Amino acid sequence: MIVGCGGDDTTSKTSLFEHDHAVADHWPSDLADVAAKLRERLNNENVDEHTTHEIEDLVSWTAEIAADTNLCESDWLPLYHASESLMANLRAAKGKLTDENREQLRSLCNAIDEAATKIPEQYPNLVKGE
Repeated sequence: MIVGCGGDDTTSKTSLFEHDHAVADHWPSDLADVAAKLRERLNNENVDEHTTHEIEDLVSWTAEIAADTNLCESDWLPLYHASESLMANLRAAKGKLTDENREQLRSLCNAIDEAATKIPEQYPNLVKGE
């Protein structure tokens, strides 16, 4: 008999990972959605601990989402550096959204918007919308 960890043999595996993970409700659909979700939370008059946590999540996911696009490295790398710098400032603020952090968030949103226009698969959509 072979013994190991695992579940019932009749249950098929749905992931290559040992444990499947739930996707957060605020996970962005694409890079442009990161900026949209950040702006939505920034414009919320009542920024509470939950909202601040979601902002931190979105900022921390920015580089990963940008890297998963067809952007060239020189276009997503500035987003990585900006999000890393912002994450350090958010952590230092210990859950408080300072004016400086708000300004840095707005700057990150603008950088995301600019980078999103450079995603190759976006070109046909941008031409249609003009």
